[in-house]
Amino acid sequence: MKFQIPLTPGSVTQLLLRVVACLVVLSFLSQMTMYFLPDYPSRDYLAKAFNIDYERNIPTFYSFLALLFSSLLLGVIAYAKNLDSGRYKHRWKILSFIFLYLSLDEIGQLHEKLIDPMRNLLNATGFLYFTWIVPMGFLVAIFLVSYSKFLLHLPVSTRNLFVAATALYIGGAIGLEMLGGYIVYTIGPGNLSYVIITTIEESLEMLGIVVFIHALISYIKTYLGGVSWNIYIPGKNTQVTEHQNTGLPALSEPANTNLLR
Repeated sequence: MKFQIPLTPGSVTQLLLRVVACLVVLSFLSQMTMYFLPDYPSRDYLAKAFNIDYERNIPTFYSFLALLFSSLLLGVIAYAKNLDSGRYKHRWKILSFIFLYLSLDEIGQLHEKLIDPMRNLLNATGFLYFTWIVPMGFLVAIFLVSYSKFLLHLPVSTRNLFVAATALYIGGAIGLEMLGGYIVYTIGPGNLSYVIITTIEESLEMLGIVVFIHALISYIKTYLGGVSWNIYIPGKNTQVTEHQNTGLPALSEPANTNLLR
């Protein structure tokens, strides 16, 4: 028996938005219990398990999976472009590796290892208190400049979604991180202002990835024939239990007057 599960932009986006909404609400409510409710069994454990600003917990694992999924989708596009000798095939490959690194960074918090050395080097205070944003901001600027032609090459709908996803993710990861650093430097981390800022920050990052995934699946569906998974329930003579069908019958993009060649 065979089941096909198509990955459509609408269904995937709705699922991810529900997951993000649940994680944000649970995180915020668990943090509020620390300030406004008396102690109860497992209060501290639940607060740490659902805090979207903490490491190695449920929200972190979700973000790791979302970034890894983005990397896989980018890999599918890169594979199709490579078969078709697409003009920007290497840019898609690089994007796939970047998101693979971001997923590993999310689960391992690699960027936070830069904070203390950079803080001592720059004697950072105020908005630059979380000093990892300095080298990362520099790398982001280089990336945006180097990918400007690639961005203009994309269909208008994909381009707009990429821009929106970037604005949400960078706005949270760097913009609100600076504000959070200022609050920690001036007041300290144990206050409601910091909880609110970090909740908004992490929410923007997760929403940015949802928008990006929506853009990638929409691009695959429109220009590469779609992507789906075929699941088989094995019978007596069946050897294969599951395989992925990337469904890429049309590797070349159709003529599009909105593309800049």
